[in-house]
Amino acid sequence: MLEIVDIKKKYRKKEVLKGVSFTVEKGDFLAIIGKNGVGKTTLTNIICKLVNQDSGNITYGFNENEIYTKIGVQTQSGDFDDRLKVDDMCTLWRKIYKVEKSVVEALLERLDLTEVRKQYIKTLSGGQKQKLNILLSLLNDPELLILDELTTSLDAISRYEMRKYLKQLNEQGKTIIMISHYMDEVEDLCNKVVVLKDGKVEQTTTPKALLGNKYNSLQDYFVECV
Repeated sequence: MLEIVDIKKKYRKKEVLKGVSFTVEKGDFLAIIGKNGVGKTTLTNIICKLVNQDSGNITYGFNENEIYTKIGVQTQSGDFDDRLKVDDMCTLWRKIYKVEKSVVEALLERLDLTEVRKQYIKTLSGGQKQKLNILLSLLNDPELLILDELTTSLDAISRYEMRKYLKQLNEQGKTIIMISHYMDEVEDLCNKVVVLKDGKVEQTTTPKALLGNKYNSLQDYFVECV
């Protein structure tokens, strides 16, 4: 699906990424973990071609010219025009992606947004805005879904429901990359973990292998090692 080779990125004098390499196989549910400022969001922006790397290459398992129909992205904080209603935003994106209205209806229902569809976006709670962000990332039925701090602002029940939904999507064959500081999510959902530290990949492994015999949870590992 993706082969990432020696990606480097510098902002002025600060080296954010110092030669990042790893592979994402079709059907993976891969987590990228690391402390704030280690380059996780920069890396995903490079994957989505929103930011250019200074050097290194990414090989995509699909036609690169169709990247915006093949990738769905849920950003850490969605920037919406508060003058629009939920329905307005959904209609705009539906027309961009040329998908049936029934697709929107199903996602509104699945993400518990049907009752607020007529509301202005500025009136939504933080969790509802996050759900709308997720809805838009799924609208084009992407082959690769990228989630940046997915459950930020979601309450406990919504977090549980979202995790269950993502498991279903992954079991149906969707490849997912997730950035998260919630190690319980990583442990529960992911089959592969990329650990970023000091701008480099410290290791690419499985949640179980990270735990080994030393740690009771990935949170313990994260606190001590990352």
